[in-house]
Amino acid sequence: MSDLDALVPQAVELVIDGEPLAIRPLKVGQLPAFLRAITPVMQYLGGDGIDWLALFGERGDDLLTAVSIAVGKPREWVDALDADQAILLAAKVIEVNADFFTRTVMPRLDGLIAQTSAVAVTAGSTPSST
Repeated sequence: MSDLDALVPQAVELVIDGEPLAIRPLKVGQLPAFLRAITPVMQYLGGDGIDWLALFGERGDDLLTAVSIAVGKPREWVDALDADQAILLAAKVIEVNADFFTRTVMPRLDGLIAQTSAVAVTAGSTPSST
């Protein structure tokens, strides 16, 4: 992987329901709606794998909405997919964006939090009066 690929992740190409799609990390304008949809789904992600039956049974609507937002397709298009195609598409959306968040967003947030904490500690300390 080149340095440019690390900064600007390349799209994952898929053919879903006969249509080529490029799955890319979310754009900032997609984040509010995507995060509202995906937040209830997060408890089903990670660990030893995804229990797709439990996920669809409990939070399928949220997941399908998040996928729709991520790929820029109407929810009706996502709803009409065969189950195996929908699961493949959802998995790729999660994979592409999880990688983006862990490699790009989280390290930057950790750095900002550390800077903010250092400033707060410095601002909170008072010179010794002894």
